Amino acid sequence: MRKTKAIISSIAAAAILVSSAVTAMAIDGSKTGMLLQNIDIAPKDVSLKISLNKTKVVSKVGKEFTLDADTTSSGYEITYRSTNKNVATVSNDGKVALKGKGKVNIIAQCNGVKSVCKVTVKPGASEKSEEVVKTHGRTLSDSTMADIAAKVGKQTDYAYPSSTIMCSAYAYAYAYYQVTGVYRTPGSFWSSGGCTWNGGTVSRYGSSSAMLGAIKNSIDNGKSCVGLIAYGNSSHHYVTFYGYNGSGSTLSDFKTIDPWDGRAKSGSSYRYCGSGYHVITVNG
Repeated sequence: MRKTKAIISSIAAAAILVSSAVTAMAIDGSKTGMLLQNIDIAPKDVSLKISLNKTKVVSKVGKEFTLDADTTSSGYEITYRSTNKNVATVSNDGKVALKGKGKVNIIAQCNGVKSVCKVTVKPGASEKSEEVVKTHGRTLSDSTMADIAAKVGKQTDYAYPSSTIMCSAYAYAYAYYQVTGVYRTPGSFWSSGGCTWNGGTVSRYGSSSAMLGAIKNSIDNGKSCVGLIAYGNSSHHYVTFYGYNGSGSTLSDFKTIDPWDGRAKSGSSYRYCGSGYHVITVNG
C-alpha cells in the first residue's frame, strides 16, 4: 500500500509540474510534439479600440503629414506600417512621407487591433511630364518644346514666301504637335487671313486670373496651349504656353515658346492684351 501511495504521489507531482509548464510554454502544432518556449500567452484586450486623427488623405508626391493614434486602453504600444512603400512610407512615430503616385493604406496597429488611413497620392509638379508621356504625343519639357519649335519652324524662317503665316498659326502648330504627336505645318491652320484652330477650342475669359487659371489647368493635364498677349510694339501676339513655376498665378510664372523666333521665353517678357483674355486649347 505504501508503495502504491508513493506512485500516486509521484504522478500528482508530475501533473503539477506539467500544468505549471503549460502556462509558460505551448505545444508545437507539428507532429514532433515538442514544447515551444517564450510564447506570449497574455490575453488580448478585446475592448481596445484605436482612433486616428486622419482616416482619409489626398495629397501630392513630396508632401508629408503625421498620424496621431489614440487607444482606449493604456500600456500598449502602437506600431505603424505602409501597405506600399513605393507610394508612402511611415515612421515609428506616425510621420508619413509621400513617395509616388497611387493609393496606399497606412495602418496603425496595437495588440491585434487595427485602424486604417486611406491615402491617395497624386503626381507632384516634377512628375507632370512623366504622366504626359503615357497619354500624349510629346512630354512637356524645355527640350521637347524646343525640338518641336525647330521642326515646325518660326515666322522669320519665311517658310511660306507666297503668303504671310502669322504667329497664331505657328503657336498653335507647336501645341498641336505636343498634344497629338502629329506634325502639321502652320499653313495647315491658316486660311483666308486668319488662324482656323483646326482641332482646337477658343475660350474667352473676363479676367487675367481666369485666363492664367485656364492655361495652368491645361498644363497640369499635360497639354500646352496658346494664349493671346501683347509684346513689344504689338498689341496682339500669340505664344505657346507649356510650363510654369511656383503657383502659376502671375504671367511671369509661365514658360512660353514665342513663334516669332521659336525661342523659349518667360511670361515676364509679355503683358496682357487689351482686347481680351483668350486661350486656345487642343482637343486631342
